[in-house]
This record gives sequence, structure tokens and C-alpha cells, in this order.
Amino acid sequence: MRLADLMGARVRDRGGREIGHVSDVRLREYAIPARGPAHTELRVEGLVVAIRRRGRLIAYDHRPVDGPWPLARLARRAARNALWAPWSVVAGHEPPARLGDPGTVRLTVPGTELAPSADVHDDWNSP
Repeated sequence: MRLADLMGARVRDRGGREIGHVSDVRLREYAIPARGPAHTELRVEGLVVAIRRRGRLIAYDHRPVDGPWPLARLARRAARNALWAPWSVVAGHEPPARLGDPGTVRLTVPGTELAPSADVHDDWNSP
């Protein structure tokens, strides 16, 4: 699977209810000590699930950025209802039936158990 397959995919909770779409895929870089200090690998940490289609998130929503304040404010407002789905609750991905349609990500938990993505942003900003 490619990350592009996840972007925009519908997200369904354990009960099959559609709760939104994948707006961002978060990766974390990990050192591999056995291979030396310069060797790292990326692992998927989780998915940001936007509730509304217009809630397309951009970098201003999750990083402290010095930029045009109106754009940063609009991005935070669009992201305020986004949810965080850790990779551990992702059951799988179903490709779309037709080329160009979004796929579907299935979760192992009800949508009500997902935390707001704003609650995990502090962790993402730490080294």
C-alpha cells in the first residue's frame, strides 16, 4: 500500500459508520541503533480524520508556524473537529471499486473513542 492510497479515504468505525476521511498520515522517524547512528526508519503513527470534506488540513494546523495569521487561523478552525486514529486501531484498507474513487479505512474501535487531533499535536511538536 502507498500513502497516497490512504489520503482522502473514507474512514469507517467498528460498527461500519462513516466518521470522516483521512486528511493526513503522520509518520515518526526512529533510530536503528544496530545499523549505526545515521540509520533511521519511518513508521506510520496514525491518521488524522477530518469530519468535513472542506476540512482539508494543511501544515498550519499542527505546527507552530510563523506565517500569515489569517491563513493559520483558518487552518486551525478547519481542523478543530479532526480526530486522531492511532495506527494500532486501523484494521485495514479496502481499495476503491473504481479508479479515482476513495478507498475505505476500517477501524477496530467506535468513532466515539477517537481523541481530537488537537490533543496529540503537542506530542508531534516535540523532538
